[in-house]
Amino acid sequence: MRRRTFLHQMSAAAVVPWLAGASRDLADLRRSLASTPDEADFWKEVRSQFLLRPGLVHMNSATIGATPRPVVSAFTDFLWEVESNPQEEVFGAAGEQRMEDVRARGAAFLAADLDEVALTRNTTEGMNHVAQGLVLQPGDEILSTDHEHPGGSVCWEWLAERTGAEIVRIPMPATAPSADQVVDLVKQHLTPRTRVCSFSHVSTITGLVMPMAAIAEVTRPRDVLLACDGAQAPGMLSVDVHALGVDTYASSSHKWMLAPKGSGLLYIRKEAQERVRPLTLRSGFHVYSASGGTRSVAGILAHGVAMDFHDTIGRDKVEARCRALRRTLREALADVEGVKILTPEEEDLCGGILTISLLRGDAGKVRATLANDYDVVLKRGSAQYNAIRISTHIFNDESDIERAASALSEVMRKT
Repeated sequence: MRRRTFLHQMSAAAVVPWLAGASRDLADLRRSLASTPDEADFWKEVRSQFLLRPGLVHMNSATIGATPRPVVSAFTDFLWEVESNPQEEVFGAAGEQRMEDVRARGAAFLAADLDEVALTRNTTEGMNHVAQGLVLQPGDEILSTDHEHPGGSVCWEWLAERTGAEIVRIPMPATAPSADQVVDLVKQHLTPRTRVCSFSHVSTITGLVMPMAAIAEVTRPRDVLLACDGAQAPGMLSVDVHALGVDTYASSSHKWMLAPKGSGLLYIRKEAQERVRPLTLRSGFHVYSASGGTRSVAGILAHGVAMDFHDTIGRDKVEARCRALRRTLREALADVEGVKILTPEEEDLCGGILTISLLRGDAGKVRATLANDYDVVLKRGSAQYNAIRISTHIFNDESDIERAASALSEVMRKT
């Protein structure tokens, strides 16, 4: 059996026991959830695992997630353990193997092969590696959209400046009407000079889930490299990079995966690795290498515990919960005065992000008022749409949605 398949099929009960405390915490949670058939009680137990300040409504996982107690505890325990014997825990065979175990968990989380995945610090770093590893010529085109995050765009600006390549940005509609129309937009902008397509799996602007598999069916026959900014997907959606058909996939685990801050994953499809050759992977995909150097061992090991936390709950359950809360939020905001919802209605085109456009007032000031006066943390979104972006995750519940919707409605009445 291939290692990827084996890892992908591991059950939540097979949590890797890197540390007795982390293993025990997750085992306790697993038993508690198994004995909680009522759905409301199930998610109440999950919510109890987080350290959020009482009274705070944090609905901004698309910027930064809230790390659960078992992961925080594991992180601090790992710090003590590493410093008890730095040489062996960082450079010894056992220490390196534990980090490689995390990389294997990351490959399983993306449904990739082990020799296709590296551990990074964030999406921006991963996207930078991809752009740095490509060779383009003057006049070559990099196709992207005008809805990309700066962290997924600056790499292409750098590459274009160095090579003379050109960036073509697809003007995206505020609300995408259908997957077919998104794919048609891509087709319309492809030319014989297109060498790279770079799109977000989930738009940071509108929450649109791009139909990546359908786009790959267009780009692969043309030998166009399909790079994916996956910052907003792993930990919210169940991701299978092989099924998506992308050539590269970069993500930030400190968002929806709820891992320690400064952790991420980078996938490079095996068949694309001769084409994408960044310096940092010159010596291979291993966590420690001559071209990668020393890493934050405790953070990496806790990254693994965060993935185990998701597996303990069930990744399909996590995705379903994020989507269900977003649907509830959409209903709660439907009649709020002065608000227009930008996120598509079609279920396949959205996940746990809902973006709204304010028809009056300044979104930045509204967001600040919600945070300062109501203890409701949302994200000031795109200035283009005077937007506010709201994220729904497993530490949120219906009461958070009610508070956020009520507070927003009150602020908009006064605006």
